Amino acid sequence: MRERDTKHPGLACGAAAVSLAIMVIAGGCASSEPVRLSKIDIPTADGAIRGYAATVNLRDPRVRLVGTSALAADSVKPAGAEARLVPTDEWARSVDATLAINANYFGRVAGGAGAWKAGEYVDVLGLSIADGVVVSPVREYAGRPDPALAVFADGRAVAGYLRASDVVGARVGVASIGPSDTDPARGTMLVDDAVNLGGTARVEPSERHPRTAVGVSRDGSMLIIVAIDGRSPGHSIGATLNETGDILIGLGAFDAINLDGGGSTSFVYVPTDGPSVQNRPSDGAFRPVANHLGVRITPRAQRSPSS
Repeated sequence: MRERDTKHPGLACGAAAVSLAIMVIAGGCASSEPVRLSKIDIPTADGAIRGYAATVNLRDPRVRLVGTSALAADSVKPAGAEARLVPTDEWARSVDATLAINANYFGRVAGGAGAWKAGEYVDVLGLSIADGVVVSPVREYAGRPDPALAVFADGRAVAGYLRASDVVGARVGVASIGPSDTDPARGTMLVDDAVNLGGTARVEPSERHPRTAVGVSRDGSMLIIVAIDGRSPGHSIGATLNETGDILIGLGAFDAINLDGGGSTSFVYVPTDGPSVQNRPSDGAFRPVANHLGVRITPRAQRSPSS
């Protein structure tokens, strides 16, 4: 196990936030807050990289991670279909999520064509778990599983090349895309033991695109979420995967994976006691996507002794 890069101790109030041009806009530095929301605004020679980040305390009893549920067992669906496309903001409302992002890459099933449309049946690429149920199984290529994230009921998160045996008992899981016949040389973790591997992750690592990515702290107690806007002149140019990895490391990620990006990148934050925050999707509106990762916050007064 490599030692963590001490030059990137994680986002804190003050110097770290200034050096990364990431400003905390909700949650502050109070350890009692389950979610800390930050605004990303990083100048480059080509233009600004803008978006949002959130750090989620998985050990906080108010936090519950949620994912997109499996299709009903008795539903009539095409062969290979594992999900139906739903925009992230709509999904967030349906599950009462305080925070929601898009997750896995997805592919066509028989009969699919043209623009991605809400309600279309699709194949989820790689691991997807919701409420402890495997919606889509682990995908492997040449004997190695895709990079994936799993969160367990005890508030522990892991990110790595996770096999089916590694996610037994996981409550929620999502995955990046590993190597395939079309790109056998790439498909690594985005960050592995605090080392930035963005140059060998997928997809199109050296191009600037909207990006969605998630990471975990070294002890697995913190989930770090990043959504970077792009393809928007005058607002945000997007980020390479190396740039995305640097941002995650700066926020405290020890391991991280890249999720579906481009027009799919979505970030929706709807707190109970403050203004809502949304990213600027490059399509002009939230694209319907196959699955999602959400954070539901339960106020202390609403929790029962057994919850």
